[in-house]
Amino acid sequence: MASGEGRRRLDNLVPLAALIRREMRIEKMEKPTVKHGHAARSRKGEDYFLIKMDCQRVPGNSSSTFSVFAIFDGHNGNAAAIYTRENLLNHILGAIPRGLGREEWNQALPRALVAGFVKTDKERNFGNYSNNCNS
Repeated sequence: MASGEGRRRLDNLVPLAALIRREMRIEKMEKPTVKHGHAARSRKGEDYFLIKMDCQRVPGNSSSTFSVFAIFDGHNGNAAAIYTRENLLNHILGAIPRGLGREEWNQALPRALVAGFVKTDKERNFGNYSNNCNS
């Protein structure tokens, strides 16, 4: 595949949030229904997941609810995957300034994702881990 073809395919990608907003406008629905599931086939126990449907951008405000779905693919052991599952979300949310409105919060999210991954990786590397994790 030529490099131009790969770029063309990426240009056609639409963020999930945009698709949901479009669907909500067309269908005039209150909230989308999100269904999820998982199957555990990891033989070595190195893979973990996180499904959290009731996160709130503003604690106590149900209109600020969002969901988090993550897969942590451990390599050469499960310690890194467990650590990442237990800490990454808090590091990401901790990198977003408090008191932001919805649009500002959404704009701050990409930078917070990077900061959360970097902080999780740095903290994990202080431990004596010989394994890795892809999230």
